[in-house]
Amino acid sequence: MPERASRDIPPSSDAAARNAGLVIIAATLLEIAGMAHHPAVTTPDIAQAVVQITRLSLLSAWVHGGLIGLMLAILYAYTEFSRRRGLARPLIRAGLVAYTAGIFSMIVAATMSGFVVGQLASLTSHATVADLQINAQLLILCRVLNQSFAGLATVLMSAGILFWSFDLLRGSKPARLAGICGCAVGLLPALALIFGALHLDVHGMTLVVMVQSLWNIAVGVLLMRKLL
Repeated sequence: MPERASRDIPPSSDAAARNAGLVIIAATLLEIAGMAHHPAVTTPDIAQAVVQITRLSLLSAWVHGGLIGLMLAILYAYTEFSRRRGLARPLIRAGLVAYTAGIFSMIVAATMSGFVVGQLASLTSHATVADLQINAQLLILCRVLNQSFAGLATVLMSAGILFWSFDLLRGSKPARLAGICGCAVGLLPALALIFGALHLDVHGMTLVVMVQSLWNIAVGVLLMRKLL
């Protein structure tokens, strides 16, 4: 079966690997910049919060739409990484499945935060106390959905990074170094989230992106320098 799989899937070229590395590094740096411009509500008062959400809805849509595009670009590059390492390897396939599921869970979280919340604040009435109470309940629901999908995404993406890292530990010295980095990157956010030390608000999500950027850049360098 492995020999048949290797015949069915064409090998990754050096040019494709180099381009994938560039995509991972560039998209990662842009993700960090995007998180730096992530809008946030700064008041606990529901009436003022609705006004802020409405005012920031266009910026929020652009930021989250851009982040979704960047996540998909990184996922595309990781399919090239997986081809180069060998899709016949169980750890590589497991990593790709887990990471892909994590990306799509994160897209749902970003859609809730970037599009649904803004539309909710713009389209619902908030003229009376009863309206504001309904708005507050709907916004709480959106927050719960956002946090649930973001948490699931963090764990799944961490699992994918761990599977890939375990495979790299059996490679060359540069690959093993990246694997060691990936083990730390995969474990820390997931464990912090599971044990309640990490909350996926804007600050917490920025920390996750920053930590995962270390792994992304390490893999990007390996791909660009054809060390896989």
